[in-house]
Parts: sequence; C-alpha cells; structure tokens
Amino acid sequence: MTKELGKSIKQLRTNLELTQKQLAEGICSQSLLSRVEKGLEIPSVLIIHNICQKLGITVDSLLSSSQLDSPFIQLKKELQELFFRHDFETLYPSLHKKTFALFETHSQATHYYFFLGVCELLYKANPQNAITALEEALSLSSRRSNPLTTHDILVSSYLTLAYSELNDEIHALKHLNQCLLFLHKQVEPSEWMPSIYLNIARFYAQQSENLTAIEYVHLGIDCCQKQNSTFQLSHLFFELGVLFIQTDRKQSGVRKIKFSLELSSYLDEQFVTAELTRRRKLLY
Repeated sequence: MTKELGKSIKQLRTNLELTQKQLAEGICSQSLLSRVEKGLEIPSVLIIHNICQKLGITVDSLLSSSQLDSPFIQLKKELQELFFRHDFETLYPSLHKKTFALFETHSQATHYYFFLGVCELLYKANPQNAITALEEALSLSSRRSNPLTTHDILVSSYLTLAYSELNDEIHALKHLNQCLLFLHKQVEPSEWMPSIYLNIARFYAQQSENLTAIEYVHLGIDCCQKQNSTFQLSHLFFELGVLFIQTDRKQSGVRKIKFSLELSSYLDEQFVTAELTRRRKLLY
C-alpha cells in the first residue's frame, strides 16, 4: 500500500510537470516527499490532504488505483506523442468532447487546452482561437500550482507567438518576459525546453531581431544535445538556416536548411519533413 501510494503521488506530480520541491513547498520537506514517493514512509493524513489539494484531486482519487489504471494516462501519452510528431492533423480531431471530459475528470483540463491552442495556432492558423485556449490552459494551471512550471512557460511561449501574430505587442512582451525570467532561473532539464527556445527565437525573428533569434536557436540546439533528444532539432536547424539567409549568409543558410531536411528524413519525422519542405519552397 505504501509503495502504491508513493507511486501514485509521483505519477500525478510528473503528469503536472511539478518537481518534488514545488509539490513539497508549504507542505513538508522535499526529503520527506522523496521518501514517500519511494514507499519508504507513510505520510500523515494532513500531509496527504495537502498534497491532494495541490495536485487538484480528492484523497479518494489518490487512494483509488483507478487513478493510475484509467484510460486517461494512456490518452494523455497518445496525444503527447502526436504533439511530439507534429501530427496536428490527427491531434486536432482527437480533441473531442469525450476527450475533454476525461481531462476535466482528472483535473488536467489545462493540458487539453494546451493541445487545442497549439493546434489552433500551428495547424488552423487561427491565433485568436489559440489565445483563447492557451490563456485558459494557463489560468487553470495557475490555480493548481505556484510557482510556474516548465509546462506553464511552454504555454506562455506559444502565447508570445499568438499575440505577436495579432500585433498585440503588450501581451506578447508580457508572456515573453515570463519565459525569459523562467529560463534565467531554470536548472532542471525538461523535454519541453527545446520548444520554448524555438518559440522565443521565432518571436525575435518576427521582430527582425535576427542576432538574438540566432542566439536562442543555438540555446535550443545545445539543449537537445545535453538531453540527448531530437525533439524540435530539425525545426531549430531550419530556423537557423532561415536566419542565416536573412543576415546575408545565404550559402550557410541553404546548407543548414538542407541539413534540417536530411535530419528530419533520417529521424523519420514525416510530418516535420513535409512542413519544412513546404516552407523551403516559399524561401527559394
């Protein structure tokens, strides 16, 4: 029972992109939470109650094995996999009412609105709808946890792009500043970080601040290398190529773009390859 309880708490915490320090803050020491998650210690009733409040669930939900065995965990993994593959054509219609109900039941509607917002921005090219969904995702998340998580900053990075596309500079800069402040303090690696760097670079590119954009592309590439991850790597090299072309380094830029397409093809990123091929045709 102790091990299952600890496993449940850890699973729910990681689903919400919370570190042990963030979950333990104001409740117990981080070392105690670590022992609880490892099944080495049984927490008091008060600690369990406070943990559940922070996770946005009831005590009954935590104690019920159905929380981990439910279809929700598998659904979230499937949607996240579609996001990582950039298969928005499949992801968008998958976000139907039944899906939302499942997210809402597990107090994770913030993730539903995140996926919806990204689809509206990148697939449907509708920044206003994207803003509505992404702001809702951020609002729901802020009620659940404080301080901001990496996932919150990911949402803000997409909001930066969406507001920028609507020429709403005030709100775009507000979310950009949140991202920059977080990155200044960020020490823990996360699979979301390359996307955050990429979105910041794209924003600066939209503002014709190409040198700053190049700096953040390089930070994104370094992040992928440190984490031994290829997620967003093809996009980052493509953006670097575009920026090189815009800064009168056409030959180097063309090489970077060619490399990005070869990389996406090698990694079998069919949706990324198709997207980058379309973008290259618009360039030259």
